[in-house]
Amino acid sequence: MDVVNGENGTMGQQKTRLRSRMSGIRGGIPQDRHRSMSAQACIHAADWLMREQIRSMLIYVPFRSELDTRPLVEEAWRAGIEVYVPRCLQENRSMTLHRLKRWDELQSGAYGIMEPDPLHSPAEPDAFVPGAVIMPGLAFDMHGGRLGYGGGYYDRLHERFSAKGGKWSKRPKWAGIGFGEQVVERVPMERTDARLQVLITEQGVHEMNGEAEDGTDAF
Repeated sequence: MDVVNGENGTMGQQKTRLRSRMSGIRGGIPQDRHRSMSAQACIHAADWLMREQIRSMLIYVPFRSELDTRPLVEEAWRAGIEVYVPRCLQENRSMTLHRLKRWDELQSGAYGIMEPDPLHSPAEPDAFVPGAVIMPGLAFDMHGGRLGYGGGYYDRLHERFSAKGGKWSKRPKWAGIGFGEQVVERVPMERTDARLQVLITEQGVHEMNGEAEDGTDAF
């Protein structure tokens, strides 16, 4: 249900407007800048993974104008960090997690996004939790806010990892990665929305909400 936010309309309307604006901004980044900023952000992300001694990560395969994470995936492979990528199940808007060891294990999946072929890389058990979840987004803020695409896939994954009475003894670091131009003053967020603990851009690594073990932070 949309949350009414005064004269600016419902929160859903705010998010729709912001998605439209930020999609245009991200899509308008010239190819050479997109490539160089992606590479720099991936360097910062790799340094962060090593500094935090994170040995496994869930990360997206880039699609359209998203920040290109392929340099980070290849650096993780070289460093012995396990790489997992999601496969979207459109029927219930959930994700399964699959280990990726080579690019040729991918095939076109939901929405035209490259996803793991489950015949070559079976889904991990529901009890599996990576050391970090690195997500795309259309907009971010410096308070841990993230605006996704509206499908709720990562929200459902967060709920799975954070389920009360769940069997997980640890929680992943909840991180977003994007371009500096995608950072806004405030992303419309509800109290129940998961908030980032880390934001990575070409400008560096920004940590926030460190007291939240699972990325949830009341505000």
